[in-house]
Amino acid sequence: MRFTILLVLVLGLCILGCGAKNYSANTQADGVTVGVLYFEKHSDMKELEPYRAGLTDMFISKFKELMPEMNVVERTKLDNIMSEHQLTEMGAIDTETAQKIGRLLGAQTLYYGSFTTVGKKMCLDARLVRVETGEVLSAGNNRCDITDENVFETVDKVAKLVTTRMKADYKELVADIYYSKGRTAEENGDKEGAIGFYKQALKLSSSHQLSKKALDKLKAT
Repeated sequence: MRFTILLVLVLGLCILGCGAKNYSANTQADGVTVGVLYFEKHSDMKELEPYRAGLTDMFISKFKELMPEMNVVERTKLDNIMSEHQLTEMGAIDTETAQKIGRLLGAQTLYYGSFTTVGKKMCLDARLVRVETGEVLSAGNNRCDITDENVFETVDKVAKLVTTRMKADYKELVADIYYSKGRTAEENGDKEGAIGFYKQALKLSSSHQLSKKALDKLKAT
């Protein structure tokens, strides 16, 4: 008898779990996620090729260190997504492509750029883009002598500036998570669920224009 009751309870929980709606594209906790792409090399110096992936790894480590509450996409996931969608050798990235990659990664922000050489100096040009709107939150151009030590120092300085900007926009970026869930709920025909997510986004950031417009549109239908 006890076994029968236990079996019924287990089956009931399984059914509830299968029927539950989860519109999150991000399986991590609802914290802001940043993706760091490979940096494009605009230089004939073959010895700088390792910096394409090296800069990515350095920024991933720095972002984790400076903002532990933020989720940072691991490079293995980036490799899998880019390979699956044939984006490995895509060259220069425009804003539209960056948004596409960001959504595939489940990220709210995307950091990417390029580096070139001028004489014995390396110039690092990078930007932080808000995935949902394509807005450039931070952009900068930094030069340093071509030595590992100077590159590390430059990455440290730039990473601090970028994380400072993300902290300033943190509520707005968390609101983007719920806006994204609301969009997915709408696509699944769940109007009430979408309204709930948009309202949650506005609780986090009352000025979240994307959610305001989406909510007004739904209420009008």
